[in-house]
Amino acid sequence: MRSGWGGYAVKVNAPTAFRVLRWSARWIDAAGKPIEGAPWGGDVKGEEVREWTLDEIGYLSPEAIKDGVAHMDGTVTIVQDGKETPLSFQLDVPEAKLAERLKTIKGKTVGIAFQESRFKTFKTSKRALDWIDRCYQSMIDLTGEKPFGGRIMIFKESPAHPWWAYAGEEMILNGDYVGETISEFDKGLISFGWVHEVGHNFDTLGDWYIWNGPAAEFQANFKLCYALESLGDGVLLNLKGVTPVYGRGAVNRPTKPSQLIDSFFMPFGDPYLADPTRKWDSMTSDEIHSFYMRIEKGYGWEPFKGMYRTYRRLADAGMKPPETPEEKIALNAAILCKETGVDLLPAFQLWRLPVEKVEEMKAKYGI
Repeated sequence: MRSGWGGYAVKVNAPTAFRVLRWSARWIDAAGKPIEGAPWGGDVKGEEVREWTLDEIGYLSPEAIKDGVAHMDGTVTIVQDGKETPLSFQLDVPEAKLAERLKTIKGKTVGIAFQESRFKTFKTSKRALDWIDRCYQSMIDLTGEKPFGGRIMIFKESPAHPWWAYAGEEMILNGDYVGETISEFDKGLISFGWVHEVGHNFDTLGDWYIWNGPAAEFQANFKLCYALESLGDGVLLNLKGVTPVYGRGAVNRPTKPSQLIDSFFMPFGDPYLADPTRKWDSMTSDEIHSFYMRIEKGYGWEPFKGMYRTYRRLADAGMKPPETPEEKIALNAAILCKETGVDLLPAFQLWRLPVEKVEEMKAKYGI
């Protein structure tokens, strides 16, 4: 996808089992020559299969949007019946452009870059910016962090891409959903997705406490909850039943932030707790959120403010983050025990979270 974001999938299948060793890809110009820049890919560790899919979603590098780029090509190297074989593939790079140029308006901490005609119908853009500005300030209060050196973050409309939005200094919005989001703001509904993306941006120290993909999504929503609580129940958001709306076609249900927390996130972990066959590394983002939200309900937000600032202190002292998910969870447990002044390990153990290395982490990081 030119000038934007895109995804692609490469599938390998065979009548007999094979194992994938590695894959690589590169940009090729119209003359068939590689574009300057390093190829990407990597080794693959897996078992023998009869079908394998490479599913990549990401930003197209500057090399990919230069004039004259024809396609992307690459190889997937497999081992089958003891023989190593490189399989070639080629993908076109279709052009994707917005119909109009972008117009940018800015608040104190965030801005909006939409196609110009959007602002003819976006009647509450200033109020929307004020709400998101206040969420940003709340997240500073919670974490002590200022992403991107405090520079203004821009919600930027883009051609359609595989997701609703991507976080970053420019938060890339899927143009297919921008009109619906504007309509929600004009109806007095704050965008769950916008606040969620801002939450991702505040994980500047995520290497310390994000142990897998669901933990990353939990962290964004945890900050969202603090921000929405700070706005108060006078600001509503759009839910479908009790599930945040991410796409088109869902029925609006204006909901108070307190309802999102108390009726959705808080009880979400109950089925996990009731199923002893489930292990900690199977927890979804909302199940992880349910655990930490219960700690917050018991001890307030102050321990979490101390938690984020402890990570900052350790990072500024030149220390390195824990290497494994188990160590990250153990360090997190150690910090929260200290910040609450309570032994929370039984709670972590009830949720089957690994805390065997708490004492080791306490000694290593001086907790």
